[in-house]
Amino acid sequence: MQEKVVFDTSVYIGVFNQGLYQNEIDGFNKVMYLVHPVLQELWIGARGKREINHLIHFGTRFIKLGRLVVPSSTTQVLTGKACQKLRSSGRLDPANPRIYNDVCIALLARQIGATLVTVNISDFEQIHRVVDFKFRKVGP
Repeated sequence: MQEKVVFDTSVYIGVFNQGLYQNEIDGFNKVMYLVHPVLQELWIGARGKREINHLIHFGTRFIKLGRLVVPSSTTQVLTGKACQKLRSSGRLDPANPRIYNDVCIALLARQIGATLVTVNISDFEQIHRVVDFKFRKVGP
């Protein structure tokens, strides 16, 4: 059975910039979804016409496949609750909520029953302490 996955921005940066993680993006073993905060983070980092054109085509492919994930109302409420718990425990600074996008990414993966695959596991370990979702570090 194919694994349903959401890749964190860190995975795509490795794929696009250094050709890393080719085994992870193998379409035979996985059904890949793109969550909107990842696409937005990639857009924020885009430099130059070539990268912009790549992102236009990249995002369009997921849209055409019906695999660009946006939050349901239930996920939006759960995101707020998770952020409040993280703030209460000192893990999220409301003046600089750096971890907010990661909360959204994690809960969007949860929304569709996918496993989140990331290079930067520490933030997701903190998020996992307040809300359940499947995640793993990018593997060989």
